[in-house]
Amino acid sequence: MFQQSLTCAALSFLKESALNSSVYRIILIVAAWLRSVFEKSIVRNWVVGNIGVSGMYSSSLFYAAMQKLVNWFLKLSRSVYVRVSPYFKKSLVNAGAEVFRSRGWLRFEYLLAVVFALIMIVPHSLWNNIYAVAGAFVLAMVYYVRCLDGKKLGTNVKAVPVSLVAFIVAIIASIVISPTKADSVKVSLFFFSSVGFALLIGGGIDGEKELKTLVTVIISAMFLMCLYAIYQNFMGVEVDILLTDVAANEGMPGRVYSTFENPNCFAQAIVLVLPFMYAMFICSERKNIKLAFGGVFVICFAALAMTYSRSCYISFAIATVVFAALYNWKLLIPLGILVIVAIPFLPETILNRILTIGSMEDTSNAYRIYLWDGTLKMLRSVGWGGIGIGPGAFAHVYPEFASPLADKAPHCHMLYMELLVEIGIVGTLGFLAYMGSVIKKGLRTYSSASKTLRCMIIAAISSLAGISFAACAEYIWFYPRVMFVFWAIVGLLIAAVRCARKKA
Repeated sequence: MFQQSLTCAALSFLKESALNSSVYRIILIVAAWLRSVFEKSIVRNWVVGNIGVSGMYSSSLFYAAMQKLVNWFLKLSRSVYVRVSPYFKKSLVNAGAEVFRSRGWLRFEYLLAVVFALIMIVPHSLWNNIYAVAGAFVLAMVYYVRCLDGKKLGTNVKAVPVSLVAFIVAIIASIVISPTKADSVKVSLFFFSSVGFALLIGGGIDGEKELKTLVTVIISAMFLMCLYAIYQNFMGVEVDILLTDVAANEGMPGRVYSTFENPNCFAQAIVLVLPFMYAMFICSERKNIKLAFGGVFVICFAALAMTYSRSCYISFAIATVVFAALYNWKLLIPLGILVIVAIPFLPETILNRILTIGSMEDTSNAYRIYLWDGTLKMLRSVGWGGIGIGPGAFAHVYPEFASPLADKAPHCHMLYMELLVEIGIVGTLGFLAYMGSVIKKGLRTYSSASKTLRCMIIAAISSLAGISFAACAEYIWFYPRVMFVFWAIVGLLIAAVRCARKKA
């Protein structure tokens, strides 16, 4: 009936007219040109090609010298280890360790899991960031002993990208130029520990089973944190006027923060972990396990909502869209429908909070603009070499350039700008280039990986893509525990890619 109707005839006429029109032919020519440009573009070749400087730096004198130095040190250490190990094996410490080892408890991924569970669940009042530094050191020593014990781990210096070297060197240089060196040394330990976690996870996880174990523990720790956050919400959290513009967010309750220092930090950690719940739900074979991860997701999503962190709401949405697009782009259609249907059911306080995004009537938004303006003035004055790492250096230099409406601040509320300020343009570009190279490897590997590793790679890329938005409105590394979780996600991506390539 429809095919014989006037409407159908009209649509057919319009279709034929459009296909035979000059405009359509022009569109085809432009589309073909754009496709040819994209095929030759740096973006496409960066993802699927081999653009890079690895050939240059891997054969440089610096890398050759570092490779010889590391090999010499490992050879010396191994010779000492061979002589000392017989005495150690007779000790009570080794006897105790052997009990755990024989039962399969003394595994590297278990040690990693314990360290990260503690980093996440220990209450802020009992936490000291030096605990994470100590944890990184212990894990590094365990990894080092594994290397001495015959496993070829961490001996290929050429595998370390020049971008990461630039990032690390810039951190060291920023300590030298810092006006508050003691604070800079302390903060640099957190940076080095965080990067160390990424490298230890990336090099120490040897298979799918170990990767799933570590991810499961991290998700479990986040689940406990979110349960506590919901308990906080139930008991009532006092509204902090330093974190919420009460006039612009009328009726909004206190924001939950769980075991972290403030709600924004807690929300950032949730966003980093949530995509792995998608991954574990998909790759779990048993229905009861799927149901469990689904329940964990609901609890964590509810806790995220209770943080009232606007930037993390958007970050979560971005992470979800990226995950769906990489896993199966057809999921974007029902996802969009679900979002539209869900809007009328949002609590009024959350909807009002979302509507204040970008509003200059909200003092926290206006404060950021004034703060960024003062920071840019500081950058233009001091140059692009950085002022020194840490909040101490920022607080020391910033007041000279600050707006009267944002005259005091420990950081500039943006990760990328903060890195420019603290470690300079070389270190910032090194960080961005390193992140780009890690994500690139994930994009080039996930489609050919096993189901589990594919989901893990997609989850890590989604996590980093999502949090990159929050990093535009927050200095997400100001609270070091979030920085530790961030770099753990980087490590999970490195490990998943390495395991996938090993299987190929």
